[in-house]
Amino acid sequence: MLCIFCKADSAATRSVEHIIPESLGNTDHVLPVGVVCDGCNQYFARKVERPLLESGMFRLLRADRRVPSKRGRIPTFGHHDLADLPDFRLVSRFIGKVGLEALVHRTQSVPNWNQEIVEKEELDPLRDYVRFNKGDIWPVRYRTLYPVNATFHDSTDYYEVLHEYDLLYTSRQELYIIVAIFGVEFALNIGGRQLDGYDEWLRTNVEASPLYVGKNA
Repeated sequence: MLCIFCKADSAATRSVEHIIPESLGNTDHVLPVGVVCDGCNQYFARKVERPLLESGMFRLLRADRRVPSKRGRIPTFGHHDLADLPDFRLVSRFIGKVGLEALVHRTQSVPNWNQEIVEKEELDPLRDYVRFNKGDIWPVRYRTLYPVNATFHDSTDYYEVLHEYDLLYTSRQELYIIVAIFGVEFALNIGGRQLDGYDEWLRTNVEASPLYVGKNA
């Protein structure tokens, strides 16, 4: 087993990797031990996820929706705190990290998936960007899908949605990660810094969200 980010031997790895942080309510979408090495796991936790979650806007939203941290603590947000937005490059790197891990989550049943992902040169630019902060900023489209306090229901229950994600394949043979967090949808092209295919998909589908059309309808 090789780490999907740094490509180092990850046989001695001890930690699982959460595709979405536990501090955003995720306990289900987890990659097995060894997919992401301990070094990369700790790097993302300290250098990407923590500053994102500790930004004013995320603290405000997590405090308002009472979303606990990994240690079970509810963030605080006082009258004098500022709801500042996180750095856009940081957001972009986080969405790219989710995209690569979501791709792995989808392909684990394929024989030799680890070798295929690690040796895929087309993924190296995004790998370098999210793990080593190299290269120009990776563009992300974002828009609001629903209010942060929106309530949904099925035949038996009412619920709120903290996060959701899926992969989108376009007619241009592009692969996008689509992530919604607190009702805001983010779209990033896993294979390159172009978003034309996503924009075209939106026009064709009358601005619908990929999270709720087609197989997800």
